[in-house]
Amino acid sequence: MLEMRQIIEQACLPDRCEVSCPDGTTLTIRLGQGQSLEEGVTLSGVSLQSLNSCRDLVNLVGQLHTLRDGHPAALRAIA
Repeated sequence: MLEMRQIIEQACLPDRCEVSCPDGTTLTIRLGQGQSLEEGVTLSGVSLQSLNSCRDLVNLVGQLHTLRDGHPAALRAIA
């Protein structure tokens, strides 16, 4: 989990990103604009089982950027 968290957070640089796994099965990811999380998005309910390859992680980061750029300060959930 720690390695996956680091990969996602580094892929979002230079923007601030926080990844947590409160229940051990799904991720909650906050992606900000620059170093602020105030004008960003929160993506919750991302199943760890759906992240099986580097391609899955790249798609997830792309989805985060699309959500943030299209709907600032929005809250999204993906199962």
